[in-house]
Amino acid sequence: MCGITGIIGHDLESGKNLIQPMMEAMKHRGPDAQNTFVQDKVALGHVRLSIIDLSNGADQPMFDQEDRHVIVFNGEIYNYQEVRNQLDYPWKTSSDTEVILAAYKKWGKDCLSKLNGMFAFCIWDKQDQSLFMARDRMGIKPLYYAAHNGKFAFASEIRSLLMSNIVPRILDRQGLCEYLSRIAVKNPRTIIKDVFQLLPGHYATLKEGVFSSFEYWNMVKPINPANQPKSLDEAKAKTKDLFEQSIRRRMVADVKVGAFLSGGIDSSAAVASMAMQSETPVATFSIIFDEKEFDESTYARMIADKYKTEHTEILLRPQMLIDELPGFFSDLDTPTVDGINTYLVSKLVKDTGIKVVLTGLGGDELFAGYQNFKRWKKFKNKAWMFYNHLSKLAVSTIKKIYPNRAISKIYDLQQSADKGFSRFYNNSRSIFLKHELDQLIDAPACKEQVNWIDLNSPVLAQYPDLSQYSVGEMSNYTLDVLIKDTDQMSMAWALEVREPFFDYELIEYVLGVPDEFKMEEGTPKSLLVKALGDMLPYDVVYRPKKGFSFPWDFWLRNELKDYCKASIERLENKRLFKKDSLINYWNRFLNKDKNITWTHVWAFVVLERWMDENNIDA
Repeated sequence: MCGITGIIGHDLESGKNLIQPMMEAMKHRGPDAQNTFVQDKVALGHVRLSIIDLSNGADQPMFDQEDRHVIVFNGEIYNYQEVRNQLDYPWKTSSDTEVILAAYKKWGKDCLSKLNGMFAFCIWDKQDQSLFMARDRMGIKPLYYAAHNGKFAFASEIRSLLMSNIVPRILDRQGLCEYLSRIAVKNPRTIIKDVFQLLPGHYATLKEGVFSSFEYWNMVKPINPANQPKSLDEAKAKTKDLFEQSIRRRMVADVKVGAFLSGGIDSSAAVASMAMQSETPVATFSIIFDEKEFDESTYARMIADKYKTEHTEILLRPQMLIDELPGFFSDLDTPTVDGINTYLVSKLVKDTGIKVVLTGLGGDELFAGYQNFKRWKKFKNKAWMFYNHLSKLAVSTIKKIYPNRAISKIYDLQQSADKGFSRFYNNSRSIFLKHELDQLIDAPACKEQVNWIDLNSPVLAQYPDLSQYSVGEMSNYTLDVLIKDTDQMSMAWALEVREPFFDYELIEYVLGVPDEFKMEEGTPKSLLVKALGDMLPYDVVYRPKKGFSFPWDFWLRNELKDYCKASIERLENKRLFKKDSLINYWNRFLNKDKNITWTHVWAFVVLERWMDENNIDA
């Protein structure tokens, strides 16, 4: 895991002068080595966190044996040994980086179909004077790019890209709308004008100034009935096999690999499978709280004791998080409402000396762990009742008599002419609703967000109901919030996080499993639980679900009240929003208006702090 950056189109001297500050902006991602390749027209930079092949020979930029191709690569290829065995190549290292180079030389773009991992890489062809760039199937590793006046730049972080000076530091208005709507800007857009992300499952080429992007993988494809399980036992067996394979691949490293252990089903499943496949005790880390309503240490200890892990408990007090806010905002590459949790946990784990951890992130999204999965299933089956005249009249009346956030979202959904899954999903994940954005932001008005994957496509409609919602989650909130936050917040401390629930082979299979095999009343994530058998203790599976959260609502009205007020006033002065609209939100929040949540207020605060830290103009 590392950071990559590059700029194409400058002369030799300009390339030398620009690549160093671009690397400096993300040196936190790679404290073990920093190197550049600079020739006339192209400059590449790499900061390395050494995980596989710790020798200097595996440093990057790396060249092939003919000195024609040079690569910068961020991520890990978990099956690199398998791919290596298919190649006849004069190996100089035991790294996965060299495997990518050799695979590209042999198969070209088709090498991507053979790679299982999380990756973003760019290969410069000195002979053709062309660039090839690719991003992993689920977008776990970021890859930003920008082009202007014949210059092209790419990087693992926006801060690095901005140091190229080819794009101005100007906020993108549509990106702002998307950030407020769902606390995330949708791929491929970003919140900076003229800066974009390569979409997951895509590769791109740049030659003679022409940039072209192509899809090589999509999680939504026509279902093959022959690949669907015919029985629950078949589904359980295949799910267990694929999950254990995913864990096994993600334990490949030349450094010690640990795991986040919250005590929930997903992280417990990961630790259990790691322990069953490891010859040495697994290092596990749990965050504990003095406040019992947040603390899950009892369940984490059950797993740690059962599998005899090297267990570390890290006490987290609310004041620690508040004290860390200045550092958090200083390290923030893109604005996020959720990321501070991961930021603080990553800092505490990295302080123990561990460089790699596995996490249970994605288990809820893949195995239908939220109430919204059930809501979509009910809504789809009874949509006619939801949209009839009496239902609309009832909701409209309740909204006037007893206004609250839930009824506002239902009312918003009923007003839409679009009655498909895309509208339902976008409504369920909305923070600011469309009419609220129109009241906040002057023209140009916010446009409807375009999804990476068409949620109303006929192909997706053929999937089981629960799988449809999984696709919605994984191509939206998971990609644009959870995955992005995990990368930027963990890499702020040079901690590599691996996510076994995002293995593409596991995803492809589970999405094809019928609903009746995936959800059973009274058993959360029943397919996963049943697939693992007795690996998880009863008390871990059948317990009240707790989220990893903090009392933000209380803090924003008390300890952080003055901080928030000052930030909102500064944002008001930037004239991004209609006059007095932000102050109005703030006052309604203080007065406990049930339509205003702490998330609305904190989104403004984070935006202002991020703009100030990164000198972003409105």
